[in-house]
Order: sequence, then structure tokens, then C-alpha cells
Amino acid sequence: MRKEAVVATGELETDPQNAKDFERLIATQPNASEHWIKFMAHYLSLVDIDAARHVAGRALDRIDFRKENEKLNVWCALLAIEIRYGTLLKLQETIDQACLKNDPKKVYLRVCHMLEEQAQEAKVSPSIHAQVVVKADHVFHKMCSKFKDKKKSWLAYFKYLFAMGRLEEVHESLKLSLKTLPSYKHTEVVSKFAQLDFEHGRSDRARTIFESLLVKMPKRLDIFFVYVDKEVKSGNIDRARNLFKRITKPPCGEPMLRLSDKQMKSVFKKWYKLEEENGNLQDKETVKRLALEYIERTSN
Repeated sequence: MRKEAVVATGELETDPQNAKDFERLIATQPNASEHWIKFMAHYLSLVDIDAARHVAGRALDRIDFRKENEKLNVWCALLAIEIRYGTLLKLQETIDQACLKNDPKKVYLRVCHMLEEQAQEAKVSPSIHAQVVVKADHVFHKMCSKFKDKKKSWLAYFKYLFAMGRLEEVHESLKLSLKTLPSYKHTEVVSKFAQLDFEHGRSDRARTIFESLLVKMPKRLDIFFVYVDKEVKSGNIDRARNLFKRITKPPCGEPMLRLSDKQMKSVFKKWYKLEEENGNLQDKETVKRLALEYIERTSN
């Protein structure tokens, strides 16, 4: 009667206590990956790794083939087990199996994300950290080789190398990526790389990259706005202001950038918002004055 009451009240779903509870739970909801993953975690808490793997295998057989995301969740849970407890060979075997049943690029990106997190967590333990880094390097290299024409693969690799502080390698990887990626993807990849430079305190290098991009493509306001946002986020408000001034009222001798009226409206609007959030009344009045001067200049 107590067990029936637990099932009836839904307590079983929130707090299963043992393997029998989990068996009853997955019998009622076999397509819910959340329950299967909790069942795996139950065995991991008992340090029974093989039992957790066995539950994952049962889940992949039992979950309806139409429930792709539910199956992918279980695959990721199984891959997390191999990252933490398995060998490099076992991890690669599981990745290969997962790729047969799921989108391979999606699988590799999820695994690499987990490996990056694991490597960050393991920094406090040098021996564990070294083991995780070996796995991470292997899988990241494999992904960038397998999907060398996909920018997401390279961007994930850059993020990992930056997080690990491996700056020499990350710049070499950027050069390699530009050799293998289609040319139309280069601008976005280089822009993302510069953003990562900013985020990791290498603002001077990031500015050099953004400036070179804007020299080649002066009308790409999307790049310009990202540049401004990174300066603001880094606390460099005056630098952000100077970027706006360079476009709206360039120094004497420098040509005026020929943007459409719609583009200039976007520039002034973003600049005014910057001053609303970070400036004072005089700063806002400066933006209004320069906007009026631009209107008068272009109308004449």
C-alpha cells in the first residue's frame, strides 16, 4: 500500500530510492531520458560503472526511435561516463557508435563541450587534469579534422585552447582554420577569434584584428558594433566613444565613411544608447549635436 501511495502521489518520480524504484519508473515512462539518466547516476553513486553503462544500453534500445533528442541525451550521459571513467579508446568507440545514430557534428560538439568543462574542473588535480587533457586534445583534433570546413568545430577548439591558456597553439590553429574553411566563412571566424581575445584579456591583439577587418570591410556595421560592445564590456567607454566619433566625425584629413542614411541612423542610435547607460547629459547632447550636423551636411 505504501508503494502504491508513492506511485499515486508522484513521489516516485522525484525521489526513487533503489533499482526497483527506477525499474517501476521507467516502466511507466520509457521514453523519458531524464529517468534513465538518473538511473545511471544511481549506479555511478554506487561506483558500479558497468551497471550504469548497461542501463544506458537498455535506454537506447527502449526509447522510441522517433524521440531523437531523448536518445541523444542518453548518448551524452554515456559519453560523460567514458570521459570521466573510461579509457581514450573506449571514449572514441562510444563516440563512433553515437555518430552512427545521431548527427556526427552535434555529437562531437557536445563531447568537446563536456571535455572542456571537465578539463576546467580538473585543474585542481594535476594528474586527473593531464588525463582529461589527453582525451580532450584527441577529440578536438579529430573533430577539426573530420569537420575541417565547419566553423563551429574550429570556434569550439579556439575556445578550449584559450580556456587552457595555450595561446601559441590557438594562433596556429587560427591560421590552419583559414586554410581549410571556405573563404566566405573567414570574416566571421576571425571576428569570433578577436572576441575571444578580448574575453581573455588580450585587448590590444583583439583591436588589431578588428581594425584590420574594418579596413577591408569598412561598411560592415555588424563587425563595428561587436567591436564597440567588446570595448564597453571591457570598461573602455572612451575607446568606444572614439570609435563612434571616427565614423560620425572623422579627424581632419581623414575621409568620411560613406554609409547610407539608414546605417548612420543605426550608428547614432547605438551611440546614444551607450551614453544613456554610461555617460552624462553632456555626452548625450554631444551625440544629438553630431547627428544634427550630419543631417545638415548630407541634406546640403
